[in-house]
Amino acid sequence: MIISTRIAALLCAGVLLAACAPAPDSTPPPRPVRTVQVPAANDTTHTHSYAARVAARHTLALAFEVPGRITERRVEIGDRVAAGSVLARLDATDARLRERDLAARLTAAEAQHADAVAALRRAQDLRPKGFVSQAEFDRLAFQEQNLRAQRRALQAQLELARRALDYTTLRAPADGVVTDHAVELGQVVTAGQAAVELARAGELEAVFDVPEHLVPGLPHTLTVTLWAAPEQPLTAQVREVAPQAAGASRTYRVRASLPAVADGPRPRLGMSATVHVTVPAPQPALPASAIHTHDDGQPAVWVVDTGADGGHTVRLQPVQLGAPQGDLLTVSGGLRPGDRVVTAGVHDLHAGQAVSLP
Repeated sequence: MIISTRIAALLCAGVLLAACAPAPDSTPPPRPVRTVQVPAANDTTHTHSYAARVAARHTLALAFEVPGRITERRVEIGDRVAAGSVLARLDATDARLRERDLAARLTAAEAQHADAVAALRRAQDLRPKGFVSQAEFDRLAFQEQNLRAQRRALQAQLELARRALDYTTLRAPADGVVTDHAVELGQVVTAGQAAVELARAGELEAVFDVPEHLVPGLPHTLTVTLWAAPEQPLTAQVREVAPQAAGASRTYRVRASLPAVADGPRPRLGMSATVHVTVPAPQPALPASAIHTHDDGQPAVWVVDTGADGGHTVRLQPVQLGAPQGDLLTVSGGLRPGDRVVTAGVHDLHAGQAVSLP
């Protein structure tokens, strides 16, 4: 009986101790997350610098319009030439002989036609008197027409021969500077084969390449500094942006017109320069894994908030997406500088959930 009483007392004590013990904590630990922070917008614009070269706005690739062998080349790279100056010549022997042959044949044809005209005129005078039959008159008229057509054909052939003779001389179509030549004495060239490259005198340009993401926001006005005169910046106007990227570099060629310089060092062909491109500050860019899409299609991100006790929780923040930048998506609205955004596991979070940062 005494043993039973002791056992009952021990059981009661155990129950009382269990009732007094604290209940186990059912709150899950904060979930570790990876985040990125939206950079602070210290400036509203960014300036990028690119290497450039000074080039002529108009560059002509000159070629002979007839084939032949080079007998003379009067220019070298860097020579300044005036409009009409002789740059090179072909062997004109064959063209000159053809021109003489056609000139002689034309002289004979003109004489024959003059004789036919005189015969037809006599037949017209004698026909009313009955000395020339209708058949004879028709024959003389046909002969005169035939010889007139032959004379005109020879005139056209002679004109073509004279033009071909003139084409054996390559002349500068405008004032400019020779930037390249691709022919040497004795070389046989075909019609249309590039012989001399001429940069026309006049407007100069800064030519440079920019990456794809800068093309949409490229400003019309740029600042150019010549390496030979860095203390004298020039204001250039964008004239042309290539419609497609280069195959290897995937950059776009830009040509900006340089102003005429009255005082100080002037831009010259081939000079090196630096182009400074000022564009709006880039928008925040996030990896695609950071975007959580609502059922209604509205994109959002999980933003980490820090409480007064130093703990971190998440909230869902709707955002507006901009143009993609490679593997990233730009955010055009909804975020503030300094916001910390979760970049992984966004579909397993819920509003107010406690998280921990690495």
